[in-house]
Amino acid sequence: MLKRPTTPPHLKEFTEFLAAFNKESERGSVLIAMSMIEDMLGQIISSFLIDAPAVSRLLEGFNAPLGTLSARSLCAFALGLLSEDEYRECDHLRKIRNEFAHHIHTSFKDQAIKDHCKNLRLAIKNGDPKSRSYVRSLFITSAVCLILNLTNRAAYAKKERLSQPEWPY
Repeated sequence: MLKRPTTPPHLKEFTEFLAAFNKESERGSVLIAMSMIEDMLGQIISSFLIDAPAVSRLLEGFNAPLGTLSARSLCAFALGLLSEDEYRECDHLRKIRNEFAHHIHTSFKDQAIKDHCKNLRLAIKNGDPKSRSYVRSLFITSAVCLILNLTNRAAYAKKERLSQPEWPY
């Protein structure tokens, strides 16, 4: 009897995300992917900053300074936790998310979404650009690629975690 392979622990969250992601509508897939990216950025930043209760207040709760995808991606980039290309990709994906989140009838057929998706550098650009699913596939491949890039980033950031120095007076 063949033994079923187990999911490596560092990919468990990703495989759970992928299962939910694949069942979703256009809007749902965008919102789930971007929620995952936002959470991952929060974990990466938290793993890098000093180990203190104040860090969670930066990231969580009402009016948290780093409580938004925009703030988290900018902060992660400024701290060197995201490459410039990853930061730009995150920003394009964020704009797509905002269209879906704030306009009820948005779809991948909309010109604004098509324009944003054309700017995605991590997207796999194969297939027929005139096909119905092409634009959605650009978003999906870009988001999944960025998520995979970030999968172990918190663990690496933790190895470089900042510490509280003793400042001279």
